[in-house]
Amino acid sequence: MELQQVSRGNGSTSNNSSTNLAPLLTGQFSGNRSDQKKAKALSDAIDRSLRADRERQLREGGIKLLILGPSETGKTTVLKQLKLLYGRKGLDVERQTYRRVVHLNVMKAIQGLVEGMEQANIQLGNPENAVHVETVRRLETTLKRYSITTIGVPNPAIPRKITDAKAETDMFADMVPAIKSLWTDPGIQRTFNTCTQLSIQDSAKYFLDAVDRVSDPEYTPTDDDILQARVRTLSVSEHIFDIDGVAYRPYFDDVDAIIFMSALSAYDQGCEDNPNLNRLQDCLLLFNEISNHKLFLNTSMIVFLNKIDIFQRKLLSGSMVNRYFPDYNGPNDYFSTTVFFQYRFLEQCKDLQKQVYTHFTHATDTKQMKVIVVAVNVIIQRLNLRNSGLL
Repeated sequence: MELQQVSRGNGSTSNNSSTNLAPLLTGQFSGNRSDQKKAKALSDAIDRSLRADRERQLREGGIKLLILGPSETGKTTVLKQLKLLYGRKGLDVERQTYRRVVHLNVMKAIQGLVEGMEQANIQLGNPENAVHVETVRRLETTLKRYSITTIGVPNPAIPRKITDAKAETDMFADMVPAIKSLWTDPGIQRTFNTCTQLSIQDSAKYFLDAVDRVSDPEYTPTDDDILQARVRTLSVSEHIFDIDGVAYRPYFDDVDAIIFMSALSAYDQGCEDNPNLNRLQDCLLLFNEISNHKLFLNTSMIVFLNKIDIFQRKLLSGSMVNRYFPDYNGPNDYFSTTVFFQYRFLEQCKDLQKQVYTHFTHATDTKQMKVIVVAVNVIIQRLNLRNSGLL
């Protein structure tokens, strides 16, 4: 289980540091240049003290949220959305790092499509692309060498780096002609559109359609590129956000609410470590365990039913929900199936008094996520009132 943590402060700032400083703050402090230097030094000290107070209160006096869920459900994407909304400076610092992540995402995507095509016994539409298939087959060993490796970095949103960046960039540039030719091949397109068990990321089409743009030597990742980029995270990450003035076991202490991430689109995808379950069934079992755990008896649950865009596309392509969830006997339309899955998550929590909120989300859609964050803000405000005994 992967875990990421967001803390949010209560927005109050101590005034103790400014006691008896009215003359200075109202401009009544006068004197020679030495006095002015002392005044500025004192003012700077006050600013530092206020910032320190702010950081302390954000950590100690805030609502603590955990973002939990299985892999590939959108936890990191939600964190990146929060950074875009409330911590853009930090994300801008990481922007060039994502350039290399995007390149690896593109190469892994075409590699997964070639493997899927061969497993499904689908033939290339253009036989001349066979040479490019051989190039991609050799890519697997190379990608392992230039893999994203775990290290400690200042910003835990990207807990990995790509080794030997120049070699990776050169490798990607050499691969671009093969990638472009294969992506337009009818056999690869058929594989992408018909094979549901492909080992490719949800963002594969997004980046493969943009190969010319992302392979430009002057390419800088956009906000959308960063949201679509995929880096598998295996560590605990802690972030503090000041939103509208509210800012293994130690991370669970005094948790006020949990955002649990699930991917509705995974209803037809097999679970790697249990062939008898699909990934959404496995997600339901995990939510059952978390929502009923003794550590979270008084913790509100906010469930993000994520990747609704991919879920809708699968329904429109004819994928039947009742093939994977035999207990579902309703129509195979978006409204009926989402209500079914919403109820399945709600029924996992055995405590009828526990507050469980559900939201259907498309985590890479910044406009929608702004609305969702506002809704989560309302929940957090209610938590503040409840914890203060005012509700």
